[in-house]
Amino acid sequence: MATYYTARDDADAPQQSDDEQLTSAITLSGGDFRVLIELVWGKSVDDLPDDEQRWLETSVEGLARLGDRLAGEIADRDQDELQDLATPWAELVPELKAADLVDFLTDLQHLSRHAKAEGLHVYSLQLR
Repeated sequence: MATYYTARDDADAPQQSDDEQLTSAITLSGGDFRVLIELVWGKSVDDLPDDEQRWLETSVEGLARLGDRLAGEIADRDQDELQDLATPWAELVPELKAADLVDFLTDLQHLSRHAKAEGLHVYSLQLR
């Protein structure tokens, strides 16, 4: 499980804010999220030129920041595009249901839009 939320920078990130949060079984360190990144960009994570297109580890164990370019790309997609991503994602990761992925993407998009508007970053804290 992971909690996704926004914070101003890596120093503030370990103290989760009272802002909206998203809890999901989809973690940044898992292969499920890697599949999402590859669907968003249309290429392998290994072929992406920089970390801003995926996620960055922080100095706090279990805490990572979505790359700003990735969060911006998710923020800028419309609802139909998110639904279009959910179907192939569910096919590639059979234990995930397309409807649950649409809900996850919608909530992640909301956090990404909030982060973009307020000059924040989207973080994921993997829960033990």
